[in-house]
Amino acid sequence: MENGLVKLGRYAVVFLSALVAVQSLRYYAVLGNIWPGVDEGIRHVIERVPVQALAHMLFGPIALFAGAFQFMPKLRARRPRLHRWTGRTYMVACLIAGVGALATAPYASGGPVAALGFGLLAVCWLASNIGGWRAALKGNFDQHRIWMRYSYAMTFGAVTLRLQLPVGLMFLGFHSYTEMSVWLAYTAWIPNVMVVALYTWLPGRSSVDGSSFPATKKGRPRFPGHPTIWRQYNREETDWQGGFVCPR
Repeated sequence: MENGLVKLGRYAVVFLSALVAVQSLRYYAVLGNIWPGVDEGIRHVIERVPVQALAHMLFGPIALFAGAFQFMPKLRARRPRLHRWTGRTYMVACLIAGVGALATAPYASGGPVAALGFGLLAVCWLASNIGGWRAALKGNFDQHRIWMRYSYAMTFGAVTLRLQLPVGLMFLGFHSYTEMSVWLAYTAWIPNVMVVALYTWLPGRSSVDGSSFPATKKGRPRFPGHPTIWRQYNREETDWQGGFVCPR
């Protein structure tokens, strides 16, 4: 039976992702030169590099919303075709948004420190998606699922950024997003990645489905990319789970 805390966390992720994705739809209004609730610093970035910035801001919400449902086991079990096409949508949206983010990072309103953080995020985000895509094409769906956990940890940075922003403005003495972005460029996504890393490496932990992955001889699963990653994994129990772009 699935751990209740894991189930609650999954539904919280879906709810928060949907909320932020809908809130981010305001950037579509920018196409009509309407700027509803857009921070002045962000507006300045969009005006400087509109194609790059809007590629990130318009496709990012699609990735955030689509990716959240990839961790729903009932969707994978009952609607595998929908699961796969949602995963492909997520992947394409991530690649477009990631390239846009990488091209926009040098113009970050928080200056070079923020630019470095957002640039690192974009590189890692793209790398995790490409790694997941390649693993799926090779039929290594165990590795694919791990890469996609890391990918969504960084996608979910859009949520953690918005959760941290009001805390900084109300309690930590920051006066704007631009001022706080020097920190948000790192705190919005690095803790997410660390949580996923701990979740993946801890022996005896549960997968996103509530099932347990076997440990290696040393008692813990290996990191993605290792040549002997999870060779002993029981595929018969997990083939139905699929992956984000799994062709099954």
